[in-house]
Amino acid sequence: MEKPIEFGTYIHGLRKEKKYSLKIVADKLGIDISLLSKIENGERQLQSHMLNGLSELFDLDYKEMQILLLNQKIENEYGDEPFINEALQMYLTKKNK
Repeated sequence: MEKPIEFGTYIHGLRKEKKYSLKIVADKLGIDISLLSKIENGERQLQSHMLNGLSELFDLDYKEMQILLLNQKIENEYGDEPFINEALQMYLTKKNK
């Protein structure tokens, strides 16, 4: 299974590529600079409500970003659980009814 994207590293790379300061990105996400720094360093997780600002600022597809974030959250929280596949299948079956 492919390792999910680490959003902190990803955001850091996007920010450096665009030459945006921590303040510019933090303001767009509605968070303070210290929280953004912690997200970039992997000490905190990006929250889903931040995706809209992130996708706008870096001209990224919101749906794709949400899917990647959910994938990372599932992997981080449940990736080592032995019955994750069965649990996800059960969830999807119920969700799609």
